[in-house]
Amino acid sequence: MRVNISALAYLNAAPFIYGLHHSPFSESVALSLDVPAVGAQKLLSGQADIALAPVAAIPQTSDFKIVTDYCIGAAGEVASVAVFAHEPLEQLHTIYLDAHSRTSVALVQLLAHEYWRIRPRFKPLERYDSMEKVEGGVGYLLIGDKTFAARRRFTGVYDLAQAWVACTGKPFVFAAWAARKEVPAATVDLLNEALQLGVTHVDKVCREAQPRYPDVDVAGYLTNNISYSLDTAKREGMALFREKLLNYEL
Repeated sequence: MRVNISALAYLNAAPFIYGLHHSPFSESVALSLDVPAVGAQKLLSGQADIALAPVAAIPQTSDFKIVTDYCIGAAGEVASVAVFAHEPLEQLHTIYLDAHSRTSVALVQLLAHEYWRIRPRFKPLERYDSMEKVEGGVGYLLIGDKTFAARRRFTGVYDLAQAWVACTGKPFVFAAWAARKEVPAATVDLLNEALQLGVTHVDKVCREAQPRYPDVDVAGYLTNNISYSLDTAKREGMALFREKLLNYEL
């Protein structure tokens, strides 16, 4: 019986995709590549047994559990989750929110309140082409591969992971592997081995991905900005983030 797995359709998940494709586990997997919000939705609806889901969207109930030793995290600048603008943060009256990740949306609101001390209006970003005519005092929260081009276009780039680390002293976890409770432990073990294979071969992953991203330093991004190990410090950071979410009405 195949295991339905949703992973991220972003460069940051490339080592995980490599591992899932090159491990014996691949024969048992039906893999889909989705934006984070869709992966979370698939997990909740039962379309996916396991998903690399935004941590803010993973229910804290006995029906779901965070599994594996791996995540999409950052211990400093993540480079692909940021607010983009042409003015300083304190001059922004509106920030449009990329709806692809509930975690990033929650994080930017927490940082605005607690770290940056600003009070912009937050509005959903309904069309990405609306950024072609940027108004004064407007910023855009963007995530994923679309941020690579945005970094070349906007003069102000405010990295969310970097701000979180400065604010809390903890690394940040954007997405973790979550499974429905009925997924057997043996299946989780096979997934963990596949992910380990991909992370271990990150140099090869970088070489294979570089031609698809000619304007990006793929090796620098995947080895310096993204941190894959779900270690104790990241679990502490994740717990702190969830605790803060309970204290703010976002």
